[in-house]
Amino acid sequence: MSTYKKILVPIDASQTAQSAADQAVALARDQAAAIRFVVVVEAHGLMASAPELLTVMGNDARLLLDTWVNKAQAPGLEVSSAVLETSQAMPRVPDVILSEARRWGADLIVVGSHGRGGVRRMILGSVAEGVAQRSTVPVLIVHAGGHPT
Repeated sequence: MSTYKKILVPIDASQTAQSAADQAVALARDQAAAIRFVVVVEAHGLMASAPELLTVMGNDARLLLDTWVNKAQAPGLEVSSAVLETSQAMPRVPDVILSEARRWGADLIVVGSHGRGGVRRMILGSVAEGVAQRSTVPVLIVHAGGHPT
């Protein structure tokens, strides 16, 4: 098994993302790795049309991150977090996650997948799939129910 030093964990309020975060925390503790939780706020277009909604979304993201930072705290474990935003230059969530992984120097990304298939996946897309397809570092995908692949 590889040894990981920096684990990036994109999360949202879904149960699947929470399962991924649980797996990431356990792995970070096992590997004595730094862990960084990120929430991506889809801000592209909201800056001009609904800045107050963007503020609320950012506040909700910070509360979620604070919860996970507190859960992950352990002696000797480096835990950090960030609220990231999509932009005109980077409108897709997977691109924002991969950019942060490069910037921070992550050597593993742990992400939840809702396991949608068929038409729903074509319409909604998949953040986990987008990250996994283009990542230059390993990606651990945790499916609904908490089972990693």
